[in-house]
Amino acid sequence: MNEIEQEIVALTAKLQAEPDDARALYRRGSLYWKLGRRAEAITDFNASAEIEPDGPGAAAAAHALSILDFFNPQNP
Repeated sequence: MNEIEQEIVALTAKLQAEPDDARALYRRGSLYWKLGRRAEAITDFNASAEIEPDGPGAAAAAHALSILDFFNPQNP
């Protein structure tokens, strides 16, 4: 298990105890994104944004969706 995966495991344990930790959700989402696990990243970014609408999770969710939309071959 690499360092990123270890940090995801640690953040997941933290979130089991504190499910409303918006910063931990954002951080885990960022790590998922680095691993190419886009759906999990966006889920965490959205959850973070629901808890903290003006936090980094909201911006990350919007940015991630914009990137995916840009690279979607079905878009003209």
